[in-house]
Amino acid sequence: MKKSLKIVLASFLAASTLFSVSAAEIKRTIKPVSGWNLYIPGKGNKKDVLKDLNKAGWQVSNNYASHFSLVDGSINKKKVLKINTLDGKNDALMLPLTGNEKKVTLIFRAQGAVDPDNPQTPYGIFFAYLQNGVYQSMLRHNASNQIKGSKSMVRLTSDGTAKGQKLNIVSDWHEYRFVWDIEAEDKMTAKCYIDGKLFHSDICKKVNFADTMTELDWNTMEGPGHYLEFGENDGSTNGFGRYAYLLTIIDEDVSEISTEELAKKLKVDLTSNPVTKDSGPQSRRPAKKPASINIQGKEVGKDADWEDPCTIENGTLKLDDLQTSWSKVQKVVRNPATPDVKFAATVDASGANGAYKTIAEAIEKVPSGSNIKIMPGTYNEKLLITKPGISLIGTDPAKTIIYGYEADTGGINGNLLVEVNLLPQGTNTEPGAAAAIPEAPVENCYFNAVNITFYNKGAEWNKLWGGSERRSIALALKGVDKCYIDNCIFLGQQDTLYFRSGRIYMKNSYIEGDVDYICGGATCVFDNCHIFSLKYANGAIIVAAAGADTGYKSTGKYANGYVFKDCIIEGHESLEDNADGKQVTLARGTWVGGSATGETNVGKTVYLNCQISKAVNTSPWKDWDAVNTAEKAFFRIQNMTGEGSGNIKGAKALSADEAKLYGNIEAILGFKPGL
Repeated sequence: MKKSLKIVLASFLAASTLFSVSAAEIKRTIKPVSGWNLYIPGKGNKKDVLKDLNKAGWQVSNNYASHFSLVDGSINKKKVLKINTLDGKNDALMLPLTGNEKKVTLIFRAQGAVDPDNPQTPYGIFFAYLQNGVYQSMLRHNASNQIKGSKSMVRLTSDGTAKGQKLNIVSDWHEYRFVWDIEAEDKMTAKCYIDGKLFHSDICKKVNFADTMTELDWNTMEGPGHYLEFGENDGSTNGFGRYAYLLTIIDEDVSEISTEELAKKLKVDLTSNPVTKDSGPQSRRPAKKPASINIQGKEVGKDADWEDPCTIENGTLKLDDLQTSWSKVQKVVRNPATPDVKFAATVDASGANGAYKTIAEAIEKVPSGSNIKIMPGTYNEKLLITKPGISLIGTDPAKTIIYGYEADTGGINGNLLVEVNLLPQGTNTEPGAAAAIPEAPVENCYFNAVNITFYNKGAEWNKLWGGSERRSIALALKGVDKCYIDNCIFLGQQDTLYFRSGRIYMKNSYIEGDVDYICGGATCVFDNCHIFSLKYANGAIIVAAAGADTGYKSTGKYANGYVFKDCIIEGHESLEDNADGKQVTLARGTWVGGSATGETNVGKTVYLNCQISKAVNTSPWKDWDAVNTAEKAFFRIQNMTGEGSGNIKGAKALSADEAKLYGNIEAILGFKPGL
């Protein structure tokens, strides 16, 4: 039920005195706007952004000085409003409304920016919503280059493409129009137009505030009431933008009026793009990556006595209390025997007995179809293996570690520690790129790994110096027709294993990560493995399966997806206490960017006879987006045990025919696994 204007304004005024502030108390005069409201930065006050905004009716939070500023522009010495929330703290402007509005239009001209440390990652350029009582209709742009609303979203590519429309949303100036139509307090729509073209439309949702329609929190700009909010008030705040003006129009349809016509009506310039004289976001990245597997304080801008929380002592992983997750590594065989095979080369970091000092050098020297023995050591190597038939065989995964700090860009292909790519030369493996499907694999089209740890520390390093890139692929396989992995450990965060295409068998191994940490379109059997989800505030996701893809026409019938057989599925203890939806998700709808073939196969994920902890969500599957839903993918569960097994709801079981297929490893893969 709507409140009267008198009651709403009283609650706003009362709220302004509820919270202590670090600076001088902000005096607010709350007056709902009506008609046309144009804010031109600097017109009200060229030096004081608070007075400047207030004169146009915009109210600010108590933390405004840290996030809003006036910068010099190039047109007639006009100012430009800059919003910067790269300190990770939410903030926004608020324009009071009466609650009786039927249409609200917000028009602005803006320029964003990309993260200089992750050039494919944009900063959020807008976060706006209309609050009508406890109902809200939202429009926002985020670091994933999406325009999202209260209920759905549209994805932009790195060049800004959406629904066949192209624009560079972050580095160029554009006109944005947000139009909210209010039929009732619980029935609102929001539309986002960019340069006159509709990019996204959405509907409202009810927001569950702790206190119902009694106060507005000026520190966080959240609360029930009637107002228009604009800024960067997202939970994953990373906003940066410059704004030439903000024009709000109440209860008047201007959809057929061009910006030029609006400018003539208002007698102002609304179409020119200013050139600002301030500096944009600056890189925080240290000049060099860490010199060894243990990060030093000076390498991340910390004190000299600072210690890497994942310090590895004496070159040995603590398998009973793993440095990266504090979990006990299970399924991996301790002190394993070295396979009895003929070795073409030996690698030893010390160079003892004439051994190669690096793995890369050994791979370069041996012929296709060779076994390479790797002695205990920490090998700081970024490997790209294009030679078919290479088997890397260690002696102990706790002491034989390939590591690196490979988490450099927003693109998955820029963050690979070890990549094995046996697709034909020139094949486009960018996610989402269609590629011709090779007829058959080349000779010796395999890769094997035994008794080795693959550790991409890049995401850990980024987090310590303030970088945002979390994708840290430990092993990527592309077009590997056959792969055998035994007794290995894979450490990363997002996208730990990127198995784009191929047929893979993995046993007695440990994999950890947080989001989509097993991803791609390959067919892979995880047999007797330990899957561990790291602590993550929004909940972990194990699998992002692309359209099932073996990489070759001759093996296409074996495109059977990811199969977890007799595995332990665990998560950090913090995930056990989260509300449902923010725990561990077993898989989400088909990843449209993962398949090398461009075919329409759906993602497939099957869990058989696995032991799952209570960290797993009661609803084990999630949608990838509104189109690629979990329902459209092939997700199955059979014979689960453990504390979490009784909580899962609505999961499909295998049919009799499916059980026959997925109960036979050779039938799934089309070959008998082994060295």
